[in-house]
Amino acid sequence: MCSGRVDPLFVMEAFRNGADAVMVGGCKLGECKYVDGNFQALIMGEMITWLLRLIGIREERFKLEWVSSAEPTRLVEDIKVFFNRVKDLGKIGVSEGLSVEDVEFRLSSAVEVCKNMQVRTTYGNIAKELKKLRDFSVDTISRKVEEKLLPLLKNKLYEIEVKALLKEGPKSIDYLLTKTGAKEEELTPLLNKLVKSSEVTG
Repeated sequence: MCSGRVDPLFVMEAFRNGADAVMVGGCKLGECKYVDGNFQALIMGEMITWLLRLIGIREERFKLEWVSSAEPTRLVEDIKVFFNRVKDLGKIGVSEGLSVEDVEFRLSSAVEVCKNMQVRTTYGNIAKELKKLRDFSVDTISRKVEEKLLPLLKNKLYEIEVKALLKEGPKSIDYLLTKTGAKEEELTPLLNKLVKSSEVTG
C-alpha cells in the first residue's frame, strides 16, 4: 500500500491497541509511483505529530521513513535505530508520566478525533489545496496543517474528552485540566459552550 493511503486513524488505532511506537515507510520523496502519494503521507504525519503532542504522548514514538526498495540494508538499519529509541522510551505512557488509564483515555479520544467528519474533511481539503498549488514542500505542509487543522484538532479533542468525563458526573476544572492535559484558557470557552447548550436543551 502506498504510504499516502495510510489513514491517521490507522496510526492512532495501532497506538490504542497497544503499540508503543509506529513507523510508516514509503518511497523516497519524488520517487512515488503514484506521483504524490508520499507527499500526502507528510500531511498525515503532521496531523499525527500534533495529535500526539496534544494528548501528551511523545512524538518520537511515531516516525515516517523514506527509503528505496534498492536499499534494504539502510531500511534494516533505520528500523534498528528506531527500535532502540523506542526501547529507551519504554512502554507508552512511562516516559510521558501518564497512567495506563490516562493513556487509554487520551488515545481513545484521539481515535474519535480521527473519525470525526469535520476533521476528515479539513484533512482532505488540505491535500486538495496543496495539489492544486503544486506545493508539497515540508514547510508548506507544516504551515497549512498548523493553520487549518490544528485549531480543529484541539477543539474536537477537548470536546470529546470533556464530554466523556462529564458523563461520569460533575467534575472540577482542575480535574478536567489534569485528565485532558489542556490549558485553562483552552477549556474555559468549551465549558461555557457546553453550559449554554445544556441550558437550551434543559
